[in-house]
Formats: sequence, structure tokens, C-alpha cells
Amino acid sequence: MRIKYIISSDNRVRNFNNYIKSEFPEFLEEENPDLILVAGGDGALHHAVQKYYHLNVPFLGKACGTFNFLMNEFDDKDGVLDRLVKNKVSLNTYSFRNIVVSLNGQEIGEAVNDVIIGGSIMNYFKFNLTTENKSLENFEVKGTGICISTVIGSTAFNFNNNGNVLPLDSNLWSLTGIVCNRHLNDLIKPQRIEIKSNGGKVFLSGVEKTELTKNDSLVLKEGSTVRLAFLDKEKFLSRRIELANRCRLEK
Repeated sequence: MRIKYIISSDNRVRNFNNYIKSEFPEFLEEENPDLILVAGGDGALHHAVQKYYHLNVPFLGKACGTFNFLMNEFDDKDGVLDRLVKNKVSLNTYSFRNIVVSLNGQEIGEAVNDVIIGGSIMNYFKFNLTTENKSLENFEVKGTGICISTVIGSTAFNFNNNGNVLPLDSNLWSLTGIVCNRHLNDLIKPQRIEIKSNGGKVFLSGVEKTELTKNDSLVLKEGSTVRLAFLDKEKFLSRRIELANRCRLEK
């Protein structure tokens, strides 16, 4: 298996960077990979996906961050990488679809996690939403912002915004309002969504892309397929279930 390693500037990853440079230098030069290896936290993985999703290969995360929800825990010298190269490790992969975002007809990028439109907690914007299936048609809401999350992103900002943790096989988006004057907490099928606003910034998986003005039209659609790889499928699923149950009350 051909593996491409993404060097990180995070100090927590320094030792693993050095390990790769010493033991697997070919990972740094690989231009036609079968797998992309990323070390750090979930944010590092999201940034790598944003940059390399077009290669259409799985992403494997090495846990060196804080939360590490999407990352795999393995020791640098336990032989996992050597076995991966020799195709002696059976990876579990999950496929997800990005959200592709266009501003006034021009694509500005894809989000693997979520699309957030808005500003700081003290900002107040007016949003107008229309979905392709007309479940929302010229729906006007005022507030700090709105969040549209993918399945994999539903455990991140969406969850902290009281959105639902989406089942991995649901093929749904979670749409939530951020400090809004009207209740907005919907589950919808991936589809064309047009959003107009009198202001606010656009963030794709936490990365600021652009700022909206009064006459701008932002359009969201289903984007490219992304595959995340895991060494231990059951451990990943149990962490997701644990998170989904975090707010359940005991009687």
C-alpha cells in the first residue's frame, strides 16, 4: 500500500513527524497514494480532507490531539504502519458526502464537517432559506447564525448547538439555528439549499472562506465522497454512541 503522510506543525505531533522521517521517508514523497495518514486531532484530519479529498482515497488519523473522536490510537512503534504498507492490516472505512458550497454561482469549497454562516455571539443577521423540496421556502430567521452539518460533523459544533447526532447510515443533514428568534432544528435529506443573508461570514469545517453581503446568494449541495479509515470499528462506534447518549437523563 502506498501511503502519503501529511506533515503537521502541531508541537504534539513533533515526535511522530520525526518517526516518519526516520522510518518511512517515502511517505513524505508519495504522489499517488492509496491512503493518506494524518496525525493530530480531529481538526487536523478535517483540514487534510479539505485539501486532499479530490484524491479519492481513505484518510487514516493517528491520535495526537485532545478529543481524537475521528482518530486512531496506536503506538508509533507497534508495527501498524509496516503492516499497512505490506497490506496486512484490515481497515474499516466509512463513506460520507461533503457539502459543496457556491457563492453567486462560483464554487468556494467543500465541507466535510459543517457549513456555518454567521458571526460572533453579539452579531445579529437575517437569513432567508429555501430548500429544494420546499420544506423550507423563503423561511426567514434572525440571529447569530445557522449551521448545516453532515453525518460525520453532527458530533462537533452541531451537537453542542443541540443538534442531533446523526446515524452513520442516515444520509441526512442537520440544520440548526444559532441563537435565533425562531426554532430551527431540522433533519433534511442532502439537497440544494439557497441561503440569503444581510451579512455574516461563511465557515467550511471551521475554516473561514468568505463574507456575505446583502445581495449574495449562497447555495449548498451534496458534494464529493470522503472515506475515513479506522483500525477498530467497534471502538469508533462505541465512542459515537456514548456521545449520543451523553445528554439522556436517568429516571
